[in-house]
Order: sequence, then C-alpha cells, then structure tokens
Amino acid sequence: MSSFRRAVGLDSAAPHVPSTTSSSPPARGVARGVKPFINDQTLTSSGLRELDAVIGGGYLLGSVVVVESSVFGSFGSDLARYFAAEGLANEHVVYTDASVVASLPLELSTAQKQLKAALVVAQTSAAVPPLTIAWQYEKYAAETLPHNVKVTDNRFCHSFDLSKPMVDAMKRTCHVFLDSSSTLAYRSIFATMQQALEHSDDVVRFVLTDVGAPWISGDMTSEHQSQLLTFVRAVRGLLARHRRRAICMLTVPAFTLPTPLVRSIRHLADYVFELSSFAGQSDHLPSELA
Repeated sequence: MSSFRRAVGLDSAAPHVPSTTSSSPPARGVARGVKPFINDQTLTSSGLRELDAVIGGGYLLGSVVVVESSVFGSFGSDLARYFAAEGLANEHVVYTDASVVASLPLELSTAQKQLKAALVVAQTSAAVPPLTIAWQYEKYAAETLPHNVKVTDNRFCHSFDLSKPMVDAMKRTCHVFLDSSSTLAYRSIFATMQQALEHSDDVVRFVLTDVGAPWISGDMTSEHQSQLLTFVRAVRGLLARHRRRAICMLTVPAFTLPTPLVRSIRHLADYVFELSSFAGQSDHLPSELA
C-alpha cells in the first residue's frame, strides 16, 4: 500500500496571497442513528440491540436485508416494524407498506424523556426560593425554567413496545408505497425509491413486507419470478449508488416460493435471516420449554 504527497515548492521571495475560495465544501452534520465503520462504511441500527450485537453493530448502509418469514408467527413483520420504527425515531425518511405504518410500535424513550424533563422542572422549582422583594420578576424566572431543560437523544438504538402504537408526531417522515399489492407493482415501487433518493439528502429506509406472497400478488409464475429478481437486482444497484444514506429490508415468505427463487434472492442480498418458529417442533426444545 503506497501513500502519495503533492510536492510543493517553497519560495521565500514570493508574497503570501490569501485564498479567497475554499478548497473543500463545508462539512455536513452527522445524521442521527448512524455511526462510522471500517473501510469508510456506515452502520445503522436494526431497532433491536440484541440483533445489532449479533451482526457486528448494525446494518451497513447500502445493504439489502432479506428476512425469510416462518410458517408460524409474525416474526418477520416484527423485525420490519422494529426497523421502520428505529428509522422514524432517528428522523430518517421511511417508505413502507400501509400495514407496517398501522402497526408501528411505541418508542419508549419519548415518554422517558418527558418524565425526566418534568422531574427536573419540579426539582428546580422546589429548589428555587420564592422572590419576596422583587416578586414581580418571579414570573419571568418561571418562564425560563422549561427552556433550560433540554434532553438530547444521541442513542444509536431505541427501545420500543410492540403492544402499543407509535404516536402520530413521530410519523412525519414516514411515507406509504401507493401500489404494492400486484405483480406489476415492482416498477412503480422502484420509481418511488428513485424519486425518494433524488429529493432527499437524509438517510432513507425502505421496508417491504411479504414480497412475492401468493396472497398478495397471485401465483408465482415464471414471469413473476423474473420480475421479482429483476426488481431485487435493480434495488441492489440503486443502493450501491447511494450506499451512504439508503438501506432496504424485504420480508419474504420463503415457504411459499420455489426453492431456486429463494436461493437467487439470498444470493442478491447482503443480509439474510431465516426465522423458525418453535410451534410444532417440541422435539427441538429443552425440557423446561417443552
């Protein structure tokens, strides 16, 4: 590995001329919910601390994440809900299905921050004695107390409660794919993804659930298989061009798709999770859980 340095001749007789233009653009602020990684890559959280620890700290931006849902349970959709909710908690732009938006979980730190701020205000008010002489200035001091209480949130991963819905105020950067329930929707979804990246400089998360499911898009014909693989390849190429600020998660009901198609999708993805339910598999459980 070689390093290069530009040779600059020093001339003591030459007058110093101050530069009037900057050689580099001003640095942009670091986006919330991301952190640098090796090889000039960037990590973002999955919404689950335990999963982040397993995969090495989080997902790499520019990646295609495939979650293979199990026959029993809704674990695939739960991962998608965590992933989308984490993006909204960090004010990322999120594009997803209407079903995911309707079931986004509550972000717990919002309530915790409000409680902490209220406690600080109460303690500060109790610690400050009332003004007895210049009592007319007390109202101005009371007005400044809440503004002095600021709770910053620089966490990489948040906490959520799947049993409670997310507040509407946190959904202001959330968008719904208009057409995601037909075999011809891949082209329109990809066009929406392109426009989203062109018109936004923020981190963008795309979440698509039940991709290729027969109960949504009909039977998996050979033409449909070709369209699905073409769509995944196009998404992979799009994210490669925007690898610093885009990521996509797809949940796939692998148990309903042909095995060769599932293998091809796995080959195109950067992360693949195969979820298995313990339902109907008591032989694999320890005696305490059987």
